[in-house]
Amino acid sequence: MEKITSELLEKIKSNEKIKRKLAYKDPLWFSFSYLRHHFEYSLAPFHIEMFYLIKQTDCDFITVMAFRESGKSTIMNMANVLWSILGKPQKKFVIIISKSQEQAKSQFASIKMELENNESLKNDFGPFIEEKDDFKKLSLELTYHDSKIISIDRDQSIRGLKYGQFRPDLIICDDLEDISSVFNQKESDEFYERFQREIVPLGSLGTRIIILGNLLSDRSLITRVKENILTNKIEGVFKIYPFLDDNGKILWTQKFSDSETLKKLLSKLSKEAWKQEYLLGTNGWDGYYKEVNLFYSDKDESPYYKLSCEYDQKLEELYQRYKHKILSENLQTPLVKQMEEFTISVSINENEFPEELPEDDPRYEYCCQFNTEKEKLTKKFEEEYRLMLIIQSAKKDGLSQKQIDSIISDRKKKLTAEDVEWDDDSTDIFKRLQ
Repeated sequence: MEKITSELLEKIKSNEKIKRKLAYKDPLWFSFSYLRHHFEYSLAPFHIEMFYLIKQTDCDFITVMAFRESGKSTIMNMANVLWSILGKPQKKFVIIISKSQEQAKSQFASIKMELENNESLKNDFGPFIEEKDDFKKLSLELTYHDSKIISIDRDQSIRGLKYGQFRPDLIICDDLEDISSVFNQKESDEFYERFQREIVPLGSLGTRIIILGNLLSDRSLITRVKENILTNKIEGVFKIYPFLDDNGKILWTQKFSDSETLKKLLSKLSKEAWKQEYLLGTNGWDGYYKEVNLFYSDKDESPYYKLSCEYDQKLEELYQRYKHKILSENLQTPLVKQMEEFTISVSINENEFPEELPEDDPRYEYCCQFNTEKEKLTKKFEEEYRLMLIIQSAKKDGLSQKQIDSIISDRKKKLTAEDVEWDDDSTDIFKRLQ
């Protein structure tokens, strides 16, 4: 593929016939020609792969899990909808489903703005709208193209929806869940069943279904769909794009170019949000983990937190050593040449180590070794933490350093859990040890 430069784009733009022809055939060129104002930074290789997923015709069930601020909705939702109707696919009835009414309005507003205000798009592919009142609803008909777009929240009734003789031929499910919904077991299960019973059968044989989201929990819809695809229970494509690959390489260097940019991002996040919503439960901490861990320990100067960070780092290193031996994983296959520089592992089963395995399981010995090492690591952490609390208490009581050293020497010999009165904060730190 020829390198896309500003000069090349200007040449194409100056030739209206070539511009329209390329944009009609290719969603990437469509976006470069008409939606470039949505792309503040240069595209990353995984963005090129997203456009490939939109253009390919071999699979119509596509699931993409990507880190926050990755641009997945801009490409896989907005650009996809516009090109699929105006470009080569010629889709007739598009449904966008979101978690809430507010999200549905936001998704619709991006498309509305382009159809209403993008003069270049209107000149080359219009006219779009005859009735301005259509924009007051989350539904509009593009009469000239004999097509319709509606945006709804997931609680609205969608059974049997049609536009004239057309059943939905493109369904985009964008962030269908949030933290509260996935941690409500009953709600999560009920929505997954509804997705299977109502949303999937909504279209016809050639309907394309795209699911977009982030890692929320192992009970979330996108995680369940991932497991079904990877275990061949359903036919589809699953792609995961974490902030870092297995080797600690940033996937979008054009936006997050160095460690200072990374630190700026981390300053807005809790450590848990970073690992879940940006690393997506992958191996991507490697290569950056020590730097990230140091950053978070510097944010909280308490010795308790620093010790906790040290434990986290050692525990992550232990998981890393045994992960490929115990968990069932596949390396994600690149769909475009640009993605070949990245290594991304995808766990086939839950990204959790089994507590025990049957003796005839080939992973049994590795699991025993892992649990033994984890137990030793946890025991050492507990001892160091209890000792730290005793030292802090002694300092508050005004004991001298010599007296404290004497207490430490005695306590190291006979320290037990009953020696320490645990406060609420202390208990919270030990939740991970359960």
